[in-house]
Amino acid sequence: MNSDIKFYLKLLIKRLPVMMTLVAIGCTIGLGLALTVPPTYRAEARLLVESAQIPNQMVISTVQTSADKQLQIIEERLMTRANMIETANKFGVFDGRDDLTPDEIARGMETLTSIQLAQGDSRRATVMEIAFLSEDPQVAADVVNEFVTLVESESAEIRQEEATETAEFFESEVARLSAELSQKSAAIVAFQEANKDALPGEQQYRLTRQSQLQERLNIMSREIVTQQEQRNRLVALGTTGGNQQVTLSAEQQQLANLRNQLSSALSVYSESNPRVRMLRAQIKQLEETIAPNSGPDTKVDPLQTVLKVQLSDIDSRIRFLKEDSKAAEAELEALRIAIEKSPENAIRLAALDRDYRNIQNQYNQAVSSLATAKVGESVEVQGKGEKVTVIERAFTPSNPSGPNRRLIAGGGAFAGTALAVLFFVVTELLNRAIRRPIDLTRGLGIQPLATIPYIEPANVVRRRRFAQIAMLLMIVIAVPFALWALHT
Repeated sequence: MNSDIKFYLKLLIKRLPVMMTLVAIGCTIGLGLALTVPPTYRAEARLLVESAQIPNQMVISTVQTSADKQLQIIEERLMTRANMIETANKFGVFDGRDDLTPDEIARGMETLTSIQLAQGDSRRATVMEIAFLSEDPQVAADVVNEFVTLVESESAEIRQEEATETAEFFESEVARLSAELSQKSAAIVAFQEANKDALPGEQQYRLTRQSQLQERLNIMSREIVTQQEQRNRLVALGTTGGNQQVTLSAEQQQLANLRNQLSSALSVYSESNPRVRMLRAQIKQLEETIAPNSGPDTKVDPLQTVLKVQLSDIDSRIRFLKEDSKAAEAELEALRIAIEKSPENAIRLAALDRDYRNIQNQYNQAVSSLATAKVGESVEVQGKGEKVTVIERAFTPSNPSGPNRRLIAGGGAFAGTALAVLFFVVTELLNRAIRRPIDLTRGLGIQPLATIPYIEPANVVRRRRFAQIAMLLMIVIAVPFALWALHT
């Protein structure tokens, strides 16, 4: 065990120059970077999402996108390739580096930009922090303030667009539903006009009228039968009561008819009616005509005269009853058709009315929603709703925020040390040569009696030293060149 420690200690002393060289290289590179890397300045701004100035109990906002989602949408718009390139060119973030492509500029801006969103809850507000790193402090502040301005304008634009789109949607819905209401109203009116004799609202009247007409027809039928029987009896009486058949002259029949017409007219009209006056004038004229022919020398049977007048009156009554019966039958037929069509019309009219009421309810809801949307749009346009405000704008930093030069220098020293240890371990693991008696035993399975150390020739020693010096010179030259490359 002691021999192994002594062996590795000698081996460490032998390789110590190379290891120290690697440590020195790491320290030199770290120190060089710490001293040569240009300083960077960090400018940052903070934004806050403020709640609506008008309580939700009084005005309901039509913007349903939450503040967190709005800020996420704004962040995605800020980090677009076009916006990154435009901002970089506007403030000269990469001035002096004309070899950069647009994609490299966009990636560089994304790397230098930092956006952090602290989502709030019922007790904490939502806060957004925007920061930018640049070698020029003024450029860093200008870029951050540009981002802040874009966030403010984008937030207001998003909310106004959403509120306006909501109002426009309900305006179109109100117009559409209003047109449908007009069409349904016109369809209902047209249907009622086309079926005005068979509307369901008058069904009870039609049924009552049908009963009345049927009863009236029955009465008129019985009356006709009664009148016909009475006429037959009068005819029989007239035939048996005299030696000759009862006959009336044409003037007497006309006079009887006019008197019957006058009796019927007086039951309907007054004495001043023109028809009543005309009938009386005609009756008077016929009476004057018939009077000379019925003088004292003319023999007229009074019984036959009365019989003729009564028969004429009965015939007129029968004709009137038959005509009235025909009119009642025609009205009954029309009522029957209307009564049969009424249930079907009721179903169709109910369907039209149901559609109309449904559209009316939708229209009322759309009008109410439109009023709410208009108020919400007015709130967003006037900036009284939820909005993003700037707590602190970016100012020009006076002290650099980076780089951490101590960390860079320490990292270089650590890297050099790790590289030296790695060199020692790797070279030992890769070296399979026999250097100790124990190696003979392990490799060949024999126990040597004695060992003779290997003595290197002088030329081999010189070549090894020359190689070490050459490597050292290359490292000395390469380190400053690497620092210059990293710096530029």
